[in-house]
Amino acid sequence: MDMQSLVEPLAREKLGIVSLAPLQRFVIANVLDAATDSAGMDSLPDETYRQLVLFPTGFGKTACFQLPAMLLDGLTLVIYPLLALMHDQYRRLQEAGIPAALFKGGLGEEEWAGQASLVLSGKARLVLTNPEMLATARLQQLLRTQRVAHAVLDEAHCVASWGTTFRPAYLGTGAIIASLQPRVISAFTATAGPDMIEAIRQHVFLDQPCALVSTEWDRPNLRYAVIPTLSPSRTLRHLLGRCPKPCIIFQRSRPGTMLMASQVRAWGFSATRYYHAGLTRSERTATETWFHASTDGILAATNAYGLGVDKKNIRTVIHTDLPDSVEAYIQEAGRGGRDGNPALAIMVTPLAGDETARTSESAKEEQAGLPSTRLPWTMYPFTEDCRRAFLLRKLGEIATPECSGCDVCMEQAQLRASPAWWSMQPDIRRFLRADGAFEMLGFIGKHPRRFTHIEVCRLLGSQGKGTWGWGGSLAGWTEPERLELLQSCMKLGMVRTATRLGWKGQLELTPLGKEAARQAEFLYKECRRHSSTCCHDAALKCSENSHIM
Repeated sequence: MDMQSLVEPLAREKLGIVSLAPLQRFVIANVLDAATDSAGMDSLPDETYRQLVLFPTGFGKTACFQLPAMLLDGLTLVIYPLLALMHDQYRRLQEAGIPAALFKGGLGEEEWAGQASLVLSGKARLVLTNPEMLATARLQQLLRTQRVAHAVLDEAHCVASWGTTFRPAYLGTGAIIASLQPRVISAFTATAGPDMIEAIRQHVFLDQPCALVSTEWDRPNLRYAVIPTLSPSRTLRHLLGRCPKPCIIFQRSRPGTMLMASQVRAWGFSATRYYHAGLTRSERTATETWFHASTDGILAATNAYGLGVDKKNIRTVIHTDLPDSVEAYIQEAGRGGRDGNPALAIMVTPLAGDETARTSESAKEEQAGLPSTRLPWTMYPFTEDCRRAFLLRKLGEIATPECSGCDVCMEQAQLRASPAWWSMQPDIRRFLRADGAFEMLGFIGKHPRRFTHIEVCRLLGSQGKGTWGWGGSLAGWTEPERLELLQSCMKLGMVRTATRLGWKGQLELTPLGKEAARQAEFLYKECRRHSSTCCHDAALKCSENSHIM
């Protein structure tokens, strides 16, 4: 019987897949054809078949190597970047009744012997490991006792992202795979622009030719947005109160996940935990199990959760920092909406943060003279182009689909009737979009050199309600959030402390702050004059993000 005729029944029986997509069938056919001859017997090709498979998150790339593994005469070696991903896939294989062996650091002698016996007896169809373990002589020696039919590198973009920094074992992975002489080598990833593709060809395929199988990068069910903020704490607290859940908040560091989870719980969101690669096995398993079953949970995580762990109903993905690359962002944002239903991918951008300020200045320098299709990745939070189009162009797409609703496109549609808004200088417009900016400038502008920063923060709260003009306008904010707002305004050069005798320590607007306040007041009057609350709400309260939720 033709092997390929067995694939669909296996997909239904073992993986619960009713029907494979055409491109899934194509990749599987590549593996089966290259590893066997037309009669289904082992062939001895002079050259290994190599393919780079670029499928968007949620497209079902794991089926493309799990299904052939059950039909090939020989092992399927799968190399994962993270323990969490290895454990997740190992669990799924066990649930599907597909024999597999798992090799990772820290295995005791008894555990190693148990896994090795599965390989030596021929029971294991797949071997799961990571680059560091693959680099050990012990595992290589074991694998050489067997026939490796198919070698798979999952999340292949990590070769370029991590191999030159803290995962040097990645750079030797291609050579080790080649030494095992597999019939087929497949590299899978959800995200890779032209430069990343070239890096994968170099490090995984050792500059040998490879077939490229790809589909469109677009995820129409994801709605992208960037929220500029002067108080990250306030914006995140407000956002979590309104965004659909389950929700992931990505952090760059392990301590960052713990601090974020603690802060979010303090805001009253008790169903919050953190996740990173430094947790013990039992801690990771417990957190994965909890979040997988949760319908309203919030998880603060590093990208250790972002690489392939499969929870389909995540409704919101939040970033509080700009990832290192567009590939990393697409990969992490792609955790949302894997069930095909709408999901939000939101980046919270602190306007006064040191990193954001440097990124903004660097981006402005880099973009000089560049067409919109070649703007650097660091421009993503500041672009006035469609976010979806921006991301897809960075991944090499020339023709981009119509936007299904990013914040830029929806805001432009709302504010098209307000030329005053779009005539503003971009930096001032971005500043005025941030929640609280209008109120802070309004209060200090109305009472220059009269109050200290402590008094301003107090009077903008409930204690100033009904008095002092703009007093109490930020009563819904906590005092630390109002202080954070004021400090951001000062960092951005909108507000300063008076130094003249008699006014020392009291606050006033800078010339830039006065101009921003003047333009905001003009915009407000224009919108009111035209009986348009839409422009006012969208322009001055855009961080509430009501137009994408």
